[in-house]
Amino acid sequence: MNMRAAEFDNQKFNFTRLHDATTQMDSGEVVFEIEMRLMQPGEHLFVGLLDAQQPESRVMTEHGGIGISIDSGTGEVVDVLNGQGVIGYLGELPLQLHMSTFLCLEFEKIKRIYIPKLTVGEEKILHPALHLREIPLMSLVVGTTAIENGAIYENPHLMIKERNHGAAI
Repeated sequence: MNMRAAEFDNQKFNFTRLHDATTQMDSGEVVFEIEMRLMQPGEHLFVGLLDAQQPESRVMTEHGGIGISIDSGTGEVVDVLNGQGVIGYLGELPLQLHMSTFLCLEFEKIKRIYIPKLTVGEEKILHPALHLREIPLMSLVVGTTAIENGAIYENPHLMIKERNHGAAI
């Protein structure tokens, strides 16, 4: 695991890069699931599928891919990479300290259109569709704004389903 820091909107995230995965396909789905335990009230959490081939940057908006920040105090969910701003609010807050919460960041891909969705516990937040360049290798990344003793991420799981399109007759 690779740790580093990056900033968004005057917030500094401490990232952990969990794994790289090949996602080169015309059409299909990518599902990244993980369990998270909140350790400090008010932490901002990060979950993302980032372009693994892009140079590392300390500025979040310079990363390619899909990255979501969750304010554990207010429930605000923000797209921190693609300029979409606030994409929703979680209704069940605050997230419970020291209790495991299911997180899932997934997207459906059709050519260069990415349709992301975030699941936190039982709540789903639909992200506006994105038109991105091809990202053949993605990194699974998690993070927190806590300086120390931040959120704990456990049991990551990645599933990639490529759709084969048959020739039209």
